[in-house]
Amino acid sequence: MEHQIKREPQFWINPNFRLNSPHFRFAWFMADMTVLRQEAMIKSVERKVYQTSTQCVVCMINPDHSSLDIVYADNTKFDNLRLQKWLREIIRDEIILRVKIVLHPRLRELEQKHNLHGNRVFIKKLRGNIMGCCSVYNDISLIPGLIIMPQAMIDSVILHEMAHYKHKHHRKSFWNFLSQLLGEDARTQKEAMDIVLSKY
Repeated sequence: MEHQIKREPQFWINPNFRLNSPHFRFAWFMADMTVLRQEAMIKSVERKVYQTSTQCVVCMINPDHSSLDIVYADNTKFDNLRLQKWLREIIRDEIILRVKIVLHPRLRELEQKHNLHGNRVFIKKLRGNIMGCCSVYNDISLIPGLIIMPQAMIDSVILHEMAHYKHKHHRKSFWNFLSQLLGEDARTQKEAMDIVLSKY
């Protein structure tokens, strides 16, 4: 029987890890272990607690899921794989909840503005570096990670998928229509976006 090797994450979530965007942010705060233990005992939907005999981390959740404050003690071992898994799940879940609050209404707002109407909206992970797709039934899928992008980039991805309501390809007519929706040359804008996206 082979030994199971625990895979280390590509990056560690710790107080050096920052996420601050117009729609979602999280911040780190160090507190005394006694205070943390007291906070952990307060039952609330606005907080999640990771607690062992030696460690305690409390995540304070904003009711509209726009922010997450992570409170930890100075002895917290962020290289603990269980703690990493817990933090990743909390952050992922909060981002998905925030996406539903922000992206669905924004898509409907842009549809009204441009008098284009699709069907359903799905928030899900897509293959490779694809940020959105539109089905033959005009269902749009968007990745949760869009929520950490600048608003102009979010709108650009949504408008790109909305352009597929009329053109199910990437030929010249599609790019011309997308340019009308964007109010600028779509191909030039895509090249600029690719450069900006490289940092994400």
